[in-house]
Formats: sequence, C-alpha cells, structure tokens
Amino acid sequence: MSSQLLRAAFVLSAVAISSQASAAPDFAACFSLKPGVSFGAERTTVSIEKAKFMGQDAIAVTQSEGGVSSASFYDASGRKLLGNVRYGISAMGGDAKAPLMTESYSKAPEFPGKAAPGAKFKLSGSGKLENHADETSTPLEYEGFSDYTFVGFEDLATKIDYKDRTFSNTCHLSAEFEGGRMEAWYAPGFGRVKFERYSGDSLLMAEEIDSVIQE
Repeated sequence: MSSQLLRAAFVLSAVAISSQASAAPDFAACFSLKPGVSFGAERTTVSIEKAKFMGQDAIAVTQSEGGVSSASFYDASGRKLLGNVRYGISAMGGDAKAPLMTESYSKAPEFPGKAAPGAKFKLSGSGKLENHADETSTPLEYEGFSDYTFVGFEDLATKIDYKDRTFSNTCHLSAEFEGGRMEAWYAPGFGRVKFERYSGDSLLMAEEIDSVIQE
C-alpha cells in the first residue's frame, strides 16, 4: 500500500474513533431501567426489578420508606408509565405485600423517544383506580407533572457512599405547575436520581441518590 493510501486509511480510522468517542448522548437512554439495581436516596430505598403488571411484562420501580411501599410499573423502555400500586402499611395492620390501591393506564403517560435541549412536551394519561379495600373502581386521570422542558444533558456530580461519583449525560427535566416547578435528573439504568420541588423560588423538598446497594 502506498504511503498516500496509508495516510488516508489512518485519517479515516482516526475520524471513526473520534466519532464514536464523541457520540451524542441519547435522550431515551436516560429513562432505561436496569433490573437488579437498587439504591438509597435520603430515607428512601429504590429497587428495580422485572415484574408483571395487569398480565404484561413490566419493570417495577419500588420505593420503600418507614414500612410504607409503593411501586411504579413501566414498559421495557422505561419511558411509558403503565401504572402504580400502593401497598398496605404493616404498622397499621396492613399487608405490606398486598396491593391497597392500583392505578392502571389505558392511555399511558409516556416520555418521547427523542428530544433536543430546550424541547417542550406534555404528559397526559387516563385509566382507572381500583381500591382493593372496598372493591371499587373509578375513572383515573394522570395527576403527575404535565408541562415539561428538556433542559439538557448534564454530568451530575454527587456523593455515593461518601465518595465522589459523576453520572454522565443525565437528562435534566423541568416542569412548571401553578405556583411552582420541579427539577429532575434521570440517569441510564437508574431512572430518576435527583429531584427538587419549588414553590416560587423556595425549595420545598429535595431528594438525591446517596448510596448504591446493587448495580
């Protein structure tokens, strides 16, 4: 091979490597959920597992704090919310493993598959709420945050088990509602790892991953 061809091959190879190294972050990847991951955030323990919800394959994100547990069920992408389950409270004589209320969506709230920084989108949904205690079923409208802005990809520097750790290319989302706003950061495999809620400019609550139990 001539020196000219060798130089051309080297340049093409370098460009390919550089392109891979600087590949654009993926919005959809931020919402991916890895079964087996579990972590702590303040006083809450979050665990991610494969599950069944209303007869279909799902991924369950269970939050537990002080003997109270609830789970949100997503599709395989982690972007579509299939429903939520609130479990009994053992301290009040309930069964901590038995569903107390089940919310299921026939029209599911779903984050878009693609978004560029600055993009705005809405979440909405409808379904039914089943109260297992009195065996009633009522119509349900999604009551979560609805008007979102994708702020952008950010490297989230934090302390995990008292050691510095950075979650690269998290998706920072902001949602406004009457009188306030929320800020949330999503990391691939973990889902939401940081959350802040404001009333005006006053911080009402904040929650951030601070320990990793399994990943």
